[in-house]
Amino acid sequence: MRTPLILGLLACLSGAVTVDAASSIEAIRGKEYTLSNRHGPWMIMVASFRDVPKDRREEGLSAEEAAAELVYELRKQGVPAYTHAQEAVVERIETIDRLGRDDDRIFAAQRDMISVIAGNYPTIDDPVAQKTLLWIKRYTPEFMQGEAAGGIYRQSPGRKGPLAGAFMTINPGLKPEDVVRRQPDPEVARWNNSSRFPLLANKGQFSLQVATFTGRNATPLAGSRYQGKEDQFDRELSNPSSYGLNRAGEDAEHLVSELRSRGVEAYVHHDRYESIVTVGSFQSNTDPSIAMFSREYGPSYRPHPQTKQEVLQPYVLMAKNPNNPDGPPLSWPFDMSLQVIPVPRLR
Repeated sequence: MRTPLILGLLACLSGAVTVDAASSIEAIRGKEYTLSNRHGPWMIMVASFRDVPKDRREEGLSAEEAAAELVYELRKQGVPAYTHAQEAVVERIETIDRLGRDDDRIFAAQRDMISVIAGNYPTIDDPVAQKTLLWIKRYTPEFMQGEAAGGIYRQSPGRKGPLAGAFMTINPGLKPEDVVRRQPDPEVARWNNSSRFPLLANKGQFSLQVATFTGRNATPLAGSRYQGKEDQFDRELSNPSSYGLNRAGEDAEHLVSELRSRGVEAYVHHDRYESIVTVGSFQSNTDPSIAMFSREYGPSYRPHPQTKQEVLQPYVLMAKNPNNPDGPPLSWPFDMSLQVIPVPRLR
């Protein structure tokens, strides 16, 4: 036993880049690349390390050092890799012994170890993920070659390499329901591809939703005259004479363009039910700039046009109509309640 660690469960969380894109992935030996809930949602579990018992330790890498070295080597190959520490979990269960007496037993539900997880994939069957997974299974890091390999992982006739047990998994920092919400919707992605300033391109974690445009939308009920005639239903629903989702989307795009022309960082996002406009790019939902935007675009008390009484009214952005400069101005009422929302990640 040359090194004070044992390679445990092998697992690899694959990334969103290919293995030949090494130049785009930072790789600095000694720098920590820690997994967070911003990565994934689907990844490759590459390997898990844990230290051997003290009485069996000799010279060599610790579990933490081996994990860091593996992360560094994967990053040199163009695979975004991270470390993830798992603390030991000890649980107690109530059971009955052989004589039928009540008995409490303590067991290790999870052992103390550090894992190497790689990649950022939208789905489990993403082509790049599967290609990277296959490559990792066949890859032998430099520090795992030669005599040192015997102390890092247990070789066996059925194991063709130290990372042969790698597999796809979800980011351990995410809940399953979070992963479901983050699954890409091809239609939603398509609707936002043509936008100049899509919210999907926002590099922050949060943005402030200031305006909502909801078109007329519905689903044909079972037993209605549209049952089995969904195409006809969709045609009638998208009638240009009604304020549908297409019109709502256009208004949202125009508002973003107007805000951008005034120097405001604005974004638009279209989904199956509405189009929204947001402002700002924040790494925290407590960013001080949020309060500034809220004061600027939130509702305020103003005299009612008819009653002249002070009432709470939404902020309204007004601009000249480029198609009719002498006519009434364009106007966009903002939401009565502004809200900080997480930036969607569909890819």
